[in-house]
This record gives sequence, C-alpha cells and structure tokens, in this order.
Amino acid sequence: MLIADVMALVVPPVTDLLRRSRSRGGTNGTEPMFPTIVAVRNDRVVAAVTSPRLEITLTCAQTMAVGLGATALVLAAQADLGGSPVVGYSVMTGDRRAKFAVQGVRFEQDGSVAFAEPVDGGDPHDATILTVLAEAMAQRPVDVTRVARKDRGGTFGEELFLPSEQGRVVVDAGTMQTLHERVAGVSGEAVYVARSPEAARLALEAGLPRTSLVSAEDWRPAAG
Repeated sequence: MLIADVMALVVPPVTDLLRRSRSRGGTNGTEPMFPTIVAVRNDRVVAAVTSPRLEITLTCAQTMAVGLGATALVLAAQADLGGSPVVGYSVMTGDRRAKFAVQGVRFEQDGSVAFAEPVDGGDPHDATILTVLAEAMAQRPVDVTRVARKDRGGTFGEELFLPSEQGRVVVDAGTMQTLHERVAGVSGEAVYVARSPEAARLALEAGLPRTSLVSAEDWRPAAG
C-alpha cells in the first residue's frame, strides 16, 4: 500500500478529531488533540487509539500491529512548528517504508479550524516515534485461521477453528478490549471501525466494548 493512499485514509478522521478536541471542556476550549495511533488494514481505517500522553499511546503500537494485523500504522499528534500549530503524521507501512508529514492548522476567531494540505516533513527531529512504529510492524501478526470454536458439539470431523473471516473479528475484539483497558483510565479511547453490521455484532459478542464500536460509514471518535 502506498504511503499516499494511507494518508488519504487517515487525514480526514484525524482532522475531524482535532476539530472535536477544541470543544473538550466547553465551546471555547483550547485543548490540543490527544496523540493518536491509527491502524490501516485492507485499504481502510480499522481502529484508532488516543490518549493524553504520547508514551502511553505509543505502547499501543505493537498490540495494534500484532492483534489487528495492520498493514500500516500512523501516529498523529498536534505540535508547534516555528510558532505555528501543525499536525505531525508519522507513517510506517508493513514493509517498513516510513514517512513524516506535517499539516498546517489555523484556528479561526469563530472557533472553526482550517487545514492546509499535508506536506513532506523531511527527517523528524526525534526518530523515536518512527522507530517504535517500525519495531511494532516487524512483529508477526496473530494467525486468525487458528481461532478455536466455542460452539463445538463434539461431533467427529467437526471443524476445530472458526472461518478466518470470523476469526479475524474475534481477534480484533480481544485486541480492542486490551487497548480499551490500557487507555480508559487516563481519559483515552480505543475505537474500532466495524466493516459491516454483522462484523459489529460478532465483535460485541466476542467482548468488544460497546463504547469502542463505530460504523464504517461514519468514524467520529469522541475527543474526551
């Protein structure tokens, strides 16, 4: 997957998240957007984790890569560049292609937010984020073809494992439950974008926190 394609998927929900973060604590709030990791798989955003502390958000990278089988991870964080606000995007793909991009932000007097197009950010001053993402993407993902069935009746010849499509959702649900537990106590959030109503139902049955579930048509993660 090309980095440009990853950015095209990730930028719209991230900019929406920043807009919503402005209203955290009231309509005149100026809270920055929490550092957020977005996982991309099968040409769509599948999940995101956000927390107020970068180091906590980064601890979720390996869990997302391994448990969600991400083909790309993107860390988005609000920052200051030369006295102007920006969103920095650290992108890492499954074949360890890296990119750092920045997007200018302008906060208007009426409370609205305007965004420039993301541009190449060159080499980041601190490569820690890309290093963490690269280490995460180097890990082998969970094998979703080996998820044991729980509804076996003991019949000889019965399939031991769930079909891979169902196994994928069950593993996703367990991963998201782990991520939710990791960040919920610090006002963070773990968001799962179900690919279909049936996948959403199965994920909830498998333990996905209901507050983490959003539809594929409208990812609008809460900002606090």
